[in-house]
Amino acid sequence: MGIWRDARSGFGVAEKGPVFLFAMALLLAGIAVGLYVAKYKVFPYDLLSNAYKTSVAAVQVTGLVPPPPEIWNFVDLPPDQAAARRFEFIGSDRLADPILVQGGRNHFREYCPDHVGCLAVEYAGRGEVRHAWPYRPDELEKWLGKDEFTADFPYEHAIGFSFLDHATIFGVSSYANGDLLAVFHLGQTHPYGGGVARIDRTGKPVWYRPDFSHHRPYLTDGEVVLVPGWRRDRPGTRALVPGRDDSRIQIGCPRWNHDLVNVIDPAGRLLRET
Repeated sequence: MGIWRDARSGFGVAEKGPVFLFAMALLLAGIAVGLYVAKYKVFPYDLLSNAYKTSVAAVQVTGLVPPPPEIWNFVDLPPDQAAARRFEFIGSDRLADPILVQGGRNHFREYCPDHVGCLAVEYAGRGEVRHAWPYRPDELEKWLGKDEFTADFPYEHAIGFSFLDHATIFGVSSYANGDLLAVFHLGQTHPYGGGVARIDRTGKPVWYRPDFSHHRPYLTDGEVVLVPGWRRDRPGTRALVPGRDDSRIQIGCPRWNHDLVNVIDPAGRLLRET
């Protein structure tokens, strides 16, 4: 009986050997494919990369990871004293020229009581308000889904993103007819350049280009907009140093944000990128 058991045992190992070798072959093939995908960033690299970034952003939104520090801080000041203490004149008792101050959610609520805040406020003289543009984030958010922009400027928004909660106004300027030019930055979004918009005096968008524009705009005398922007593309192949072959440099990012300046006409049409 003992010999018979040993014989059966030996037969079982021999029978399972090919299965074990096949499993090991699959494991080694999986590792090789994974290394190849990671090195050359072929399918499904983008899919897995997006899944990873989404999971990280989701954890941040849910508060499991502390958010980055806020640029703007609140001070301990009674609301009824805010307007009177916004200006401190030095060497004069009045403004030489009108000034624009960008706002946002909960900013300048006393001037835009029926809205979530003022998009911007223009001051003149001894600090008198010349005009306040109401902030209407819901109407601006509708433009994020326009087909004319989504194909060329695909944003990656974190789970739970909303224009009201995550958009901030970075730079403003004014048109001759009283319309406002505003540039937005989007939190929990990649890229963060939220685009540029023309807003009428009632706070309604005349046009909005969610086109990765960012930071401060410049409005020319002909009311043509110059604003920094990005185009996302694969890394270029040109040498970083003239006369030197830098093609061997390893690039960690599959896409770069290429810097440019958007030149936009008064109707919101892109004239050129430069």
